[in-house]
Amino acid sequence: NSAIISFSPPTHPTIIYSLTIPNTTTLSTPGPIYIQITAPTTLQWIGLGQGSQMTNSNMFLLYTSTSTKITLSPRSGLGHFEPQYTSTPQITLLPGTGITTTTNNESTMTANFRCDNCLTWQNGAGRMSPLDPNFPFIWAYKIGVPINSAALDADLTIHDSMGQVRIDLTKAGMSASLNSSSSSNGSLSDATNPFADYNPSTDSISALATPPPPSPPGPKIPGNMKQVLIVHATLMGLAFAILFPLGAVIMPIPLPISSPLSVKKLSLHRPIQSATLCITLAGFAAGVYIAHAAGQLRNPHPIIGIIVVGILVLIQPLLGILQHRAYQKQGGKFGVAHRWIGRGVIVLGMVNGGLGFRLAGVGGLFAPTGAVVGYVV
Repeated sequence: NSAIISFSPPTHPTIIYSLTIPNTTTLSTPGPIYIQITAPTTLQWIGLGQGSQMTNSNMFLLYTSTSTKITLSPRSGLGHFEPQYTSTPQITLLPGTGITTTTNNESTMTANFRCDNCLTWQNGAGRMSPLDPNFPFIWAYKIGVPINSAALDADLTIHDSMGQVRIDLTKAGMSASLNSSSSSNGSLSDATNPFADYNPSTDSISALATPPPPSPPGPKIPGNMKQVLIVHATLMGLAFAILFPLGAVIMPIPLPISSPLSVKKLSLHRPIQSATLCITLAGFAAGVYIAHAAGQLRNPHPIIGIIVVGILVLIQPLLGILQHRAYQKQGGKFGVAHRWIGRGVIVLGMVNGGLGFRLAGVGGLFAPTGAVVGYVV
């Protein structure tokens, strides 16, 4: 016998997430868990995640592969960005997976699957105990035209709705002798399918731990996140990897024009660094927009970025002006401070760029491996 628990998003009750856990599966003796996701094909994709938030969540994304088949994509949550495909979860699709159409032409996507290592994920960042009476799941979905892709890393547009629910996992139980397909020693075999004769609309058990308290809506993630992120990465990478170092290297080279100032020649340093500072401010604005929308302002990357840009805007120009007014281009205290703070800020900015790639997910949609390699080189 098996007890299958289920829940649905309050904003879309035709989506049903179902779960059962063999009695032999525990944190001390890891084993499989069984999940079913059903939803109408009017949805572009549906997601289920283990955990209370997108960051460090173990996710399963469901979308159409063809008019009769589905794709189930395991992904890792990295933050309020598109989850990144991961091959770590050991997933087996079970019979009944696919797309069915009723007599009134209503089609339903179904994914029946077993995961053999989903009690822990992301190197221990997340864990689920089958004895937890209050375990959090997150859900999300997008309404739209079918994706029709067999790619496990297909690009997904941002969700229309998302939320969290807490489930009493102690109500989910499955005997090892579920059916005749169990192995002779009483353990679960590859053919075990608790959803073989299961109707999620009538056969499941509601296992909501406690009604989720009303909460203010989270930040609305802009649909143009990818484009804004590209602008941010391009401008900041150009500034800190090329232009700021270039402006520092060519500091002794004068412009071939006369200066109305007290100095006889204008250095290339000032116009290049001034233009680069404008580029940096534009990239900084894009970065703040992203961090605020994604709820990541407390992440080390934006914090360091704010410090770096603050020094560039408030301190470095002042030191440069004091240096020139005092005619101390070669060794005065303002000149020494200006040069060494500038060098330090450039290096810190370069390192922070690496942290930015890490935050976006190296190798994923927002931080392709080629872009990371190009930045490092």
